[in-house]
Amino acid sequence: MSVNNLQIVLVTPKSDHSWESLGLGYIAAYSYLFGFQPNQYSFFHGQFDSDETIVAGCEHADIIAFSLTTFQVSSALVLIHKIRKINRIARIVWGGYAVNGLTEKQLLDMYGSSVNYFIQGPGEESWVAFLQNSNPPRIMRKQLMNYLDSVPFPDRDLIRVDRHFEKLATIGEGRKTSMEMQRGGCPFNCVFCAARSYSRKRGLSRSAQNIVSEMEMLRDRYGMDQNSMVLMCDAEVFLTQEMAIMAQLKIERGITFGYGMNVVASTILDTESRNVLEKMVQSGCREIWMGVECGPSLLHLTGKPNTANQLREAFRITNEMGLARKAYFILGFTPEETEETIKERIAFIEELDPDEVGFSLYIPVPGSLGYRHEEHRHIDYSVSCEYHNSFTHTDTLSNEDLKYWQKYLVEYFNDKIGYRQKHTDSKS
Repeated sequence: MSVNNLQIVLVTPKSDHSWESLGLGYIAAYSYLFGFQPNQYSFFHGQFDSDETIVAGCEHADIIAFSLTTFQVSSALVLIHKIRKINRIARIVWGGYAVNGLTEKQLLDMYGSSVNYFIQGPGEESWVAFLQNSNPPRIMRKQLMNYLDSVPFPDRDLIRVDRHFEKLATIGEGRKTSMEMQRGGCPFNCVFCAARSYSRKRGLSRSAQNIVSEMEMLRDRYGMDQNSMVLMCDAEVFLTQEMAIMAQLKIERGITFGYGMNVVASTILDTESRNVLEKMVQSGCREIWMGVECGPSLLHLTGKPNTANQLREAFRITNEMGLARKAYFILGFTPEETEETIKERIAFIEELDPDEVGFSLYIPVPGSLGYRHEEHRHIDYSVSCEYHNSFTHTDTLSNEDLKYWQKYLVEYFNDKIGYRQKHTDSKS
């Protein structure tokens, strides 16, 4: 069959929390550069489409590609089982963080009987190589491209960004979307994060011109205005001079929507970085999200390059800039967590005085430094997410203990809890 006649279905399985499927939007858009057409693609999202709708949409597909996190694996396997009853010949491909952090042997041992091919790491070049090869290797991984501006903006029409707008409107949120500002990988070694499994290559960024061109497209095509918000979904955004240029261009081109981003607190503190951040605030940066994780006594175990004093200073600086500051905390990320170290967070949070806080429960995922395959491969991730699980415990605290303290902290800081956590029955 000619590659121009391939019928391709892209799937994001069900998940407790999901964003737009930018990764799938990226690989589709990149394939258009090589002669593939938008009408060859169909897209389904488990948050909006039922299993029955997804399965029916896969009946005549030649290729079915899933992008998934570890928490979506079980849903994907259920879908594959149903799809195979009506389509036995389609090639099934998995990509995303669920596969990035596992070895080739681990992938094939765990999922090889259900999945034909796996794409690890940055997916654009691997995806096109797969589409063009009638007999590709079962597992493909390419390094981060040297020139990120060569990647087109994700096809947001294909991935139905309109449905996310509608969903957020029902809970009183304004028009929101996400975009990747730098796409350069993450150099840090936080024990709980799988971002390092995507790419260890660092120092690359999209150009300021490229970033602002995408912002213009979000304004002109998708109606993003001064009441809208763009969530920068990079693991961390780095305060480089290119970001200062981006901010100036955004101002000059009259792009008025706000944006927020993850930043490692210690990277804010030198004068040059602070100047960059001030320029970004002028251009509409409204929120800054910083992973604090714990109180001062456990900070050295996080793998994140923050000290207590650096965190204090970063929260002070960003408060002076008028930014809404969100602080993330993780319970149980180390066996050394105790009741005392959890209580220590209370005074530290009150000292930092963030505008919003969130309390998640640690769970080891493939690709993170804390993941040990033989010990953790049997975790039931289908009933887990960043906010709840039945697995995590420490040397002195059971899973129920950790859930108790999570609920306690949520109620103690109820006026600072974000809507995703506040509105769950379990307070998790």
